[in-house]
Amino acid sequence: MAPPRTSDVLVVGGGVIGCAVAWFLAREGVAVTLLERGEIAGQASGAAAGMLAPLAEADLGTPTGRVFLRWGRHSLERFPGLVEELGESSGVDPEFRPSGLLRVAGDEAAAAVLRERAAALGEGLVWLDREEARLLEPQLSPEVAGALHSPRECHVRSPLLVRAYAQAAARHGAHIEAGAPVMALARERARVVGVETPAGRLTAEHVVLCTGSWTPSLAAGLPELPVAPVRGQIVSLDAPDPPPARILWGGSTYVVPKPDGSVVVGATEEHVGFDRRVTAEGVRSLLAEAARWVPALADASFRSAWAGLRPETPDHLPLVGPVPTVDGLLVAAGHFRNGVLLSPATGEIVRDAVLGKGWAEPAFLPERWMRPSPSAG
Repeated sequence: MAPPRTSDVLVVGGGVIGCAVAWFLAREGVAVTLLERGEIAGQASGAAAGMLAPLAEADLGTPTGRVFLRWGRHSLERFPGLVEELGESSGVDPEFRPSGLLRVAGDEAAAAVLRERAAALGEGLVWLDREEARLLEPQLSPEVAGALHSPRECHVRSPLLVRAYAQAAARHGAHIEAGAPVMALARERARVVGVETPAGRLTAEHVVLCTGSWTPSLAAGLPELPVAPVRGQIVSLDAPDPPPARILWGGSTYVVPKPDGSVVVGATEEHVGFDRRVTAEGVRSLLAEAARWVPALADASFRSAWAGLRPETPDHLPLVGPVPTVDGLLVAAGHFRNGVLLSPATGEIVRDAVLGKGWAEPAFLPERWMRPSPSAG
């Protein structure tokens, strides 16, 4: 069925952010059309490991890190009820697991940093020495210096979460259209009034760009949106016996146990433009790091490998808000490696803005980075 010619809101992009925005709006009775040029969850969201780990990840020493922590906590608290409602509405199980997480230290310097984090944050975080950590997770290397136990953190199966958002949004009346490229924004003077597609113009009161690393190209001619792709390669292995019960995160590498008996190991961070290839060096580095923290993984059976392009901004906070000087256009992009985690918060913020309740987080507004384009207006 062709998409409607006019809607209250047009959402461009069928990743976790676009589908979350569509669901939060459709639940309020807003007429939503979502357009995805390829498949739902076909890009970064489908490649993500699905960690929900703001307490272990936030940079406590910077203002932007503290903003991320606040919204990361907010989203983490939403997930148990969120996945229950999505599962009931969509029939899709996002495989939410409140597993907890061990942030592993390889030496005493790293251990000191993690002990400081436990003291600063609270939140149930507990420092474990080597023996305590290995008692909790016997597969950990005997060479670790200890680990920070974060029992509240969780994970989901990212592609399933995106599909659950999309199908639940459709149950609430949203029109979800895959294989529907958007060629350009439709503009009348300083206002965006819709999008141009191969089937013609579609119009809406609001257009929301949820197009990840591709956002700047779609917004060509408008104020600059500083979002750039960062390749993340991930591998999947058979879990050791016994499998880890928790997410294990050492250095820049994490091991996430999944219900199907696999572990997901990620991820590289490579500034290589829009190159989505899986490389021998990327896979080699992940396997070596995984075996450093969990030696049994050196003998694990290899399942698969893949890569996604995570949308990075200069301060690693997303762009969520109106585009200055352009009426009718909102952006929700640039979530880097935390789109899955921040999807509830982003959906709520965009929903409230469309409903006239204002913007909840000034630190997310795109205007913080933007200079008007000479051709804008």
